[in-house]
Amino acid sequence: MRTHSMGEMTVKEIREYLRHNQTIIFPYGVVEQHGYHLPLSMDIHNAEVPAYELAKKLGCIVAPCLNYCFSGGQLPGTINVKPTNFCNMVCDIIEALAGQGFLNILIYPGHGGSESLAILKESLRILKWLNPALEQTLILFLRRGDFWQRPLPEAAKAENGHDFHAGEAETSLMLAYRPHLVQMEQLSMDEDELARKMRQDQDAYQQRQSLTGLPQEIVNTRQRPEVKVGVMGYPQSASAELGRRDVESAIKAMYPLIQKAISDAEQARRSGKRIEM
Repeated sequence: MRTHSMGEMTVKEIREYLRHNQTIIFPYGVVEQHGYHLPLSMDIHNAEVPAYELAKKLGCIVAPCLNYCFSGGQLPGTINVKPTNFCNMVCDIIEALAGQGFLNILIYPGHGGSESLAILKESLRILKWLNPALEQTLILFLRRGDFWQRPLPEAAKAENGHDFHAGEAETSLMLAYRPHLVQMEQLSMDEDELARKMRQDQDAYQQRQSLTGLPQEIVNTRQRPEVKVGVMGYPQSASAELGRRDVESAIKAMYPLIQKAISDAEQARRSGKRIEM
């Protein structure tokens, strides 16, 4: 293959590719706050870098990354797209890919937002429910955290905290693959107590308020006004070596599972048999 990038291919190349391979990786990210040391595009790279590394091993192509979804953050530069709008866009993209003949669509999220992910999975389930043409299509979610669990650094263990956002893992990935976008000299954290809370609970940046206190009420949700930086982790522990190792270990774990899933899906298509869930 001349390139693993679908966006760099021509109509002729896509047509020829589909004759022998019907697998494609679809990455998505978000434009959102990642402290003062990482760019707003962090989660786009977080999707694209592993997606292309995985594509090299699978011998497949990568669709252009969808750069927008829901963040929840509200610092300058963050672009929030309502989860329903994001899900509608992804469903349209999946239908377009399947309509061209792609049978194995691997979705690679670069953003871990639970709101978008939960709605997206259900939206895709209903999409397949209502569109019989997608019955033969394998749609598989690939979240790096599901395949890789590196032990927390000693500092994190001591404080019983976690590395959620703009911390060691994301900073390490960027140092390894996009070092020109990292500004470690600008590294800043929120106030100690707030930073500690956000390391223990990734939703601690949210402020939820109720008019009645009733569990039936839809509460008001905002980002806490005291959040100025938005780092939830330990970026000071980051290194390029860790970044390369993290991506390589995740891809190594994903690869055999994906190969088996594609093989099982092909066998199920031929036999017509399905697994009851």
